Amino acid sequence: MYKFSLSILLIFVSHTISLADFPIKDSEKGENLRYIIHYGIIRGGKASLKVRIENIDGQDLYHATLTGKTVGLFNTLYKVKDTYESFISPETLLPVKAIRDIREGNYKRYTEIVFDREKNEVNSTRSGIHKVPEGIHDILSAFYFARANHFNSNLKVGQVVKIQTHFSDELFLLQFRFMGYETINSKIGDIKCYKFIPIVATGRAFKDEDDMTIWVSADANRIPVRVQFDLFIGSLRCDLTNFSDFSYDSIIDND
Repeated sequence: MYKFSLSILLIFVSHTISLADFPIKDSEKGENLRYIIHYGIIRGGKASLKVRIENIDGQDLYHATLTGKTVGLFNTLYKVKDTYESFISPETLLPVKAIRDIREGNYKRYTEIVFDREKNEVNSTRSGIHKVPEGIHDILSAFYFARANHFNSNLKVGQVVKIQTHFSDELFLLQFRFMGYETINSKIGDIKCYKFIPIVATGRAFKDEDDMTIWVSADANRIPVRVQFDLFIGSLRCDLTNFSDFSYDSIIDND
């Protein structure tokens, strides 16, 4: 069950990772976020996101890479190392290519997805070609798009942001309900945040559809500060511990 819970956390961290407004300030150095995952008081894993500009086939693209893995006792009991990559067009913020590399115990799965915008198709190395809605996203690119178009002062309490994605070879509708503002006391200081509750499926891990909460800094950077799960087996929390190379000023609330 812990294996399942950590896998969910890594997936939803990838749903919610976002960095500073484009363009990236330093295209060589890029931008970096680092997180620690706790199960109760026990440190169970860590995650990081790096983004930089890369030239691929003559086209400059944003390359975002999210990695998450178990540490300590949990790494001994059940080793997890998951990696998600997204190559995003700077003009449209739509993905050109996505990679999902999953290693959880003895289970391994590697999938590459190529997006054909003219035909509204995706080509998966595992399942072939699929028709998809126009403007489809992968998991990582979805939040970049949400940050640029939805996460701002125009949000109304109770408003639901919806983005259609292609994940694990099927369509997955991301939904975030805005709950207002909250200041989070983090290891790097007090940070004023947007508070979101993603609408999740109940049953195997979640008792209620609002058993997950995400706090995103309410500044120009709009980075995830905390992700918390209330699961059948207990609470998991992912906290921002370090950040660097943002295009805007500090996210810490100095008021």
